[in-house]
Amino acid sequence: MDFRLPGWTRPVLLVVLFAFLLIFSGLNRFDLRESVEPREAGVAADMLQNKQFLVPTLNGRPFLEKPPLSYWLQAASMKAFGYEPFAPRLPSAFAGIGIVLLFVFFYRHSEQKDWLILLSGFFMLTMESFWAHARMAGQDMLLAFGVSLALLSFYFVREKPSRALWFMFAAGIAIATLTKGVVGLAVPGVVIFSYLLAETIFLDKRLSVNNWLQPLIFTLLGLLPLLVWLWFLYKSQGFAAVKEVVWVNSVGRFDGEYAQGSHAEPFYFYLKKLPQTFQPWSLFLYIAIWQSLKIALKKRRVLFFVCWILAPYVLLSIAAGKRPSYLIMLYPAAAALLAHFVVAWAQQDARTTSGKFAKHIKWLVSFQAAVLSAVTLLLLVRLVQLNSPSMAALTAVLATPLLVIMWRSIPALRVFNFVASCAGAILVIYVTYYSVLVPLDDDDQSPRALMAKLADFAADGRAVALYQPSERIEGATSFYLQRRLPVVSTEAELGKLIADNPDALVLITEQTPVDWSRLTDEARLKYGSLYYHYVSGKR
Repeated sequence: MDFRLPGWTRPVLLVVLFAFLLIFSGLNRFDLRESVEPREAGVAADMLQNKQFLVPTLNGRPFLEKPPLSYWLQAASMKAFGYEPFAPRLPSAFAGIGIVLLFVFFYRHSEQKDWLILLSGFFMLTMESFWAHARMAGQDMLLAFGVSLALLSFYFVREKPSRALWFMFAAGIAIATLTKGVVGLAVPGVVIFSYLLAETIFLDKRLSVNNWLQPLIFTLLGLLPLLVWLWFLYKSQGFAAVKEVVWVNSVGRFDGEYAQGSHAEPFYFYLKKLPQTFQPWSLFLYIAIWQSLKIALKKRRVLFFVCWILAPYVLLSIAAGKRPSYLIMLYPAAAALLAHFVVAWAQQDARTTSGKFAKHIKWLVSFQAAVLSAVTLLLLVRLVQLNSPSMAALTAVLATPLLVIMWRSIPALRVFNFVASCAGAILVIYVTYYSVLVPLDDDDQSPRALMAKLADFAADGRAVALYQPSERIEGATSFYLQRRLPVVSTEAELGKLIADNPDALVLITEQTPVDWSRLTDEARLKYGSLYYHYVSGKR
C-alpha cells in the first residue's frame, strides 16, 4: 500500500486553496432562498438600516430566537459589500474555512500531521451538508466554529498544557453562546462531560478535580459576552425578552414546551436521516466509528472524537425540536475521526491489509467510486438537457481524468490517490451544480421577483402592505426592498385598509382564507410551492 505523501505537496496551502475554491465558487450566482436565508439576512438588514444593533428585529418587531452575533457579522458584511446575495453568506463561508484552519493549527505538532490536515480538511469540506451550510446565510456554521474552537482547545490543552488554549476555549464558548444561546453551551458541555467521565473511569481510574474545574472556570469566562448582552437586553426590553432568548427559544424547544417553529420530530428522526447524513462519506464514517469504538479506551484522541459525535447525537435525539442542520456541529469530529481511521488503516502491515478487512475496504471504495461516477454522469446528462453542451464538455474534461485515477487506485489501495481524486471529482460536481444548475430555479426558489413586483407598485406611488406574512417574506422586504412594510394581521384590518385606501396594494398568499370577492387581484407570482397575489380594494 502506497502511503507516501508526494514531496511537491504543501498540505496546508493545498487544503486552504481547496476550501476557498469550494466555498466561494459561485457564491453570488444564486439569490437568497428557502426559509432561512431571507429571514436571517432580513434581520441583519433591519439592524443595519435602523442602526439598532442591540435587539434583533424582523420587519420592525423584536426577533429574539437567537443572540445577535451572526446578525452583527452579516450586517457588517452588507455594510461593506452592499445588498448582494453573497454578503450575508460571508460570515458562514469564513466560519467554514475557519474550522479547517483550526485543524491546521491543532494538528501542527501531531504525528502524520500532513496527512491529518489534508484528510480532515478534504473529508469535512466535501461533506455535502457542511459545504452547503458554509455557503448559506445563517447561524449553523458560526455555531459549529465556536463549538469546534472550544472542544479542540479543551482536548489539545491536555496533550500540550497551555494557558492560551484555555482562553481559546473560552473564546469558543463565547462565540457559540452569542450565536445560538444555550445550545452553544449544551453541546460542548455534554461532550466534555462524557469524555471526562470515560477518562476518569476507564483511563485514569481516579478522579482529578482539576480536570473538571478548569473547563468549568473558563466556561464561566466564555459566558461573559452573552451575559453582558442579556443585561443590556434586560435594561432595554425587560425580563420577558431575556426569558424568550434564554428559556423559551432554548429550553422550550428542547422539552417541546415551545410549539411555534420548534421543528418537533420523534426521537428516531436522526436515525432515519443516517443514510444521508455525512454524505458522501457516510459508509466510511460508520465503519470508522465501529472500528474506533474498539480502540477508544486505548487512545484518548480517538475517545474524544467518538464522544464528540455520539454524545451530542444522543442529546439532540432526545430534544423535541430537530433539524438536520443541528448536526453540523458534529461534522468536524466526523472528518477528524475519518482522518485518523484512514491513517491508522494505511499504517497497518501488509498481512493485515491484505486480509479480509482489506477486501471489505476495496468493496467500500469501489462503491464510493461507483456513486461518484454515477453522479457525474447524471450531472452531464442534466447539462445537456439544459442546452449547456459546452459546460457539459468542460465538466467531462475535468472529471474524467479524476474518475480514472480513482478507479485505478482501488486495486492497490493507494490512499492518497483515491482521496485526492475523490476530492477533485466532488469539487467539479459541486461547483458545476451550484454555478450552473441551481441559479436556473431562482425564479421559483428566491423571493427577489416577488419583492421586485412589490417595488414596482410602490414606485407608482401606491401604499403597499403584507397580509399575515411568513418570516421569510418579512425578511425579504428588509433585504431586497431595504425598508419595513406594514403588516395586516386580521381580515378586519384588511377590510379597513382597503376601505380607507382602495388603491393600497397588499401581498397575500393564495391559500389565505379571506373573502376574495371583496378584493381585486392585480397580479400573481409563484414563490416556492405557494402562489402570492397582489390585491387591492374592489373597484
